Order: sequence, then structure tokens, then C-alpha cells
Amino acid sequence: MASYPFFFFFFFFFFFLLQSPRSLSCYSAIFSFGDSLTDTGNIVYFSGGADPANRVPYGETYFRRPVGRYSDGRIVLDFLGMLLLHLIVDPSPFPSLKSNVRLGSAQTLGLPLVPPYDAGHNREAPDFASGANFAVAGASALSPRYYEAKGLNVSGEDYSLVTQLKWFRQMLQFSHIGDTFDDALFFVGEIGVNDYKNLLSMDGKSVDYARCFAPSIVQGIGSAIDELLQTGARAVMVAGMFPLGCIPLFLTMFLTQQSDAYEPETGCLKSLNLLSQYHNLLLQHELGQIQKAHPRSKIIYADLYDNLMSVYKSPEQFGIKSTVVACCGGEGPYNFSFSVMCGDPTSKWCSRPLNYMCWDGMHFTEAASRVIARNIIEGSSAHFSNSTKMLADT
Repeated sequence: MASYPFFFFFFFFFFFLLQSPRSLSCYSAIFSFGDSLTDTGNIVYFSGGADPANRVPYGETYFRRPVGRYSDGRIVLDFLGMLLLHLIVDPSPFPSLKSNVRLGSAQTLGLPLVPPYDAGHNREAPDFASGANFAVAGASALSPRYYEAKGLNVSGEDYSLVTQLKWFRQMLQFSHIGDTFDDALFFVGEIGVNDYKNLLSMDGKSVDYARCFAPSIVQGIGSAIDELLQTGARAVMVAGMFPLGCIPLFLTMFLTQQSDAYEPETGCLKSLNLLSQYHNLLLQHELGQIQKAHPRSKIIYADLYDNLMSVYKSPEQFGIKSTVVACCGGEGPYNFSFSVMCGDPTSKWCSRPLNYMCWDGMHFTEAASRVIARNIIEGSSAHFSNSTKMLADT
């Protein structure tokens, strides 16, 4: 817990800013897209409540009950929404995302969290005055039809970015938002991990095989962002890929006795982290091209990879004791089992999730999400896409 002098320093600093000539602009709404790392209840609606995110112990840390989030508590979007909707100093063209209050204090003001869209059936927020969340657990960047055309069998419902954009256009038809979003932030959370997971789960497919699809996956993300900008979006934050090689699900899937397959400093799989880095380089290049095509828009790249690697390498600095072992799950060296997932009656979970990076083998704990959001808000892992390295520099 922060010390009292530390808290009062930020309180008076924020009060000073309110009295200063600089304007404290705020976002009127956040519209978000993505997969289970960003979903705040859409998958629970689509599954009729049968999804694991609607079972104990999900939500136990903060909400004290399952609320459709794949976490023990709040996710990155919750923390971003609590601050960005009201409390961000936004100098044009806002070169960084500096916050002048520490994370968590906005919650005491009762600020709203971004509501799930629920395919237009969320009756608690029919006009979505504070935005809407279209992200769905299991969503991919590319639609199943893309993979079917390649002769690949990808099962499951189509909650891809293409579908989420369809819902967004649907919302515009019945809402009072209009077709301009000067005061709205569009957040495209990490997406693409389900594309890679599906490819890596196919018989005989390797990391190199999945890597071949990275350019198409990134182009799919880019197309969605371009459509949002053409619709009227002015500020878009895009999250990169997190270190796939540090996730218990993939560590279990590619478990090996070959020590040289792991990073000695973190215990993460080298090949999958290289895939994440490759995806992120392609994405930054794509965003740079989109920024050039829309020079009056703000495109911010949120670097989840470096953000999280700093924690994996020095967890004690962030109060984390366990980085690659899941808090909630089944048996195995990483407390993850494909047969006993978190939420299963026979699953087990740790007593102190705040000491863990990973909640259920695939998703982050509230403690980890808080760190990620803080780094983004403070600007240490968010920057303009046109200032990033291009592939030729690597």
C-alpha cells in the first residue's frame, strides 16, 4: 500500500492542475474491441451464463463475485476507463498518457466502467453514453471464414473483429452518439492470440507455421482500425501482443526437457516470445502506415510486451512472487491443465492472487492488470505509432 505522504503528494498535485491554466480535457466515452483480455461480460451473455467467467472464483478479488471478466478482479480496460474517461491531462497532440492521480483513486469517485455491448441487449446502458465494449472472449483477428478458405478447420462462433465492427455499426444506427467521436477513445485491446492458439493447436503445426499467418493477422487488425478512423474515430489506442512464451497455457502445450528452449532469466519459451515480437513489429509498421494515411488522428501503440517483460524479469519490484504459474487451475508444473480449467469444481486456486501475474493460465490477475494500465497511463509503454521502429531497423 502506498504511504500517506505519497498519496497526499498526488492529491495536491492533481488539485494544483485543476487550478492551473492548462485545461483538463476528458474523454466522454471509450469504445473497446478485442478478446477475453478486454471482455467485460459479452461472452457470458452469448453463452447464456454458462461460460467459466461466470463461475467462482472469477471476480473474487474486487467484485466479490463473477462478473464476466477473465480475471480475479478488474482488467486493464477497467483501470484505463476509470482514469481516461475523466482524469487525463490531454495536451494536443497528447504525446504521452500522463496521469496525475494514482490508479484506484478514480474508483472512489464512482466513475463508470465501460459496459459490455451484449449484441445491443444491454438494457442498463441503451444509449452507451460512456461507450461500449464489443470485445468477446475467444475472438480472433481474422474470421473463421478466412481460415476455412485456407482449408483449415477453426471451430467456434465468429466473434472476430469483423463481427465486432458489425455490432459497432449496428449501435450507430439506434444510438444518439452520432457519427463523430471527437471526445471518444477507441481501444483495440490485444487481439490475435486466439488466431495463434488455434493454429498452434492443430495437429503437426509449429510456431514457424503460425508465424506465417502473422502478416495476415496484423493486416486484419489494421483494416479494423482504418474502418474505425473512416467512421469518425479520432483517437485510437492499439495494444500489442503480450509475451506468449510466458503464459502457462503455452508453457504447458510446449513443455520440453530442452533447457535451451527457455529464457534463463524468465523461464519463458523463446520461440513463442519471438513470435510475439514479430507480431508487434508488424503491427507497429502497420500502425505507422495508417497514421500517415490519417495524419489528423491520434494512433497510440500500447507496448504490452516490454511492459510485461519488465515484470517477468524483476517481479519483486512489482510485488509479484509468481510469474509463470497460474493462481487458479489444475495440476501440472504451471498449475494449468486442459482437463481441469479454472472455474471447474475440482480446480484449485491460490489464497493471494495479488502475488501472481497469471490468474487462470491464460489471463492476468487484477494485480498484473493494474501494473499494465499504470505503465500505459504514465507513458512508459504507450507511444505514437509513427515514432516506433520499422521492420527494416530490426
